[in-house]
Amino acid sequence: MRWKNQVRRRKSRRGLTGLETAIILIAFIIVAAAFAFAVLNLGFASTQKSGEVLKAGLEEATSSIELAGSVIATGENSTSGMKVSTITLYVKTAVGKRPVDLSNETLIISYIDPYKVVDKLAYGTQVEVTEIQGDGDTLIEYGESFKIVIHVKTIYGGIDNVQLKANDVFVVEVKPPVGAILKVERRLPPAIDPVMDLA
Repeated sequence: MRWKNQVRRRKSRRGLTGLETAIILIAFIIVAAAFAFAVLNLGFASTQKSGEVLKAGLEEATSSIELAGSVIATGENSTSGMKVSTITLYVKTAVGKRPVDLSNETLIISYIDPYKVVDKLAYGTQVEVTEIQGDGDTLIEYGESFKIVIHVKTIYGGIDNVQLKANDVFVVEVKPPVGAILKVERRLPPAIDPVMDLA
C-alpha cells in the first residue's frame, strides 16, 4: 500500500513539473515576442528618421537656385573715369527642386569686393529682384527666371565713391531659406566699359 502511494506521488510530481515547465516556456516565448516587436519597431523608427535626415541633408547640400545666363556689369562715367555702376545676374531653380521664396523676408543677398563687404543688401535701394518669366508671385518655380540687380554705386554712396577697379574680383552670395548658397565670383576686365559680359 505504501509503495503504491509513493508511485502516485511521483507521477503527480512529474505531471506538475511538466506543467510548470510548459508555463515557463510559454512565458519565455511571450517575453521574446514582445522584445522582438520592440526591437523591430525601434528599427523601423530609426530607419524612417535616418531617411528624413538624409533627405534634409541632400536638400541643404544641393543648390536650390542656379545661374541662368551671364553676369552683366555696367559702367558709368565718374569724375575719375569709368566705374562699375551695377551688376546683374539671372537665376532659375535647379532641376527637380522645390520653389524658392525670393521675397525680402526670406532671401539674403551679400556683396563682397576688396574694399566693401555688405552682409545683407537692402531691397529696393542696394539690390532689386524682379521676375523675368513666371506667374507673378515671389516664388521662383521650375521654368521661371528672376533678375537680381546689385547697385554698386548705391552701396558706395555714389558713383564717385566706387573703389571697385579693373581686374578686381567681386563675390555675390544668394542665400535662399532652403538649399545651398549660390556663390557668384567674377573678375572685372582690364578696362571698365559701359556693358561688360563677365560670362
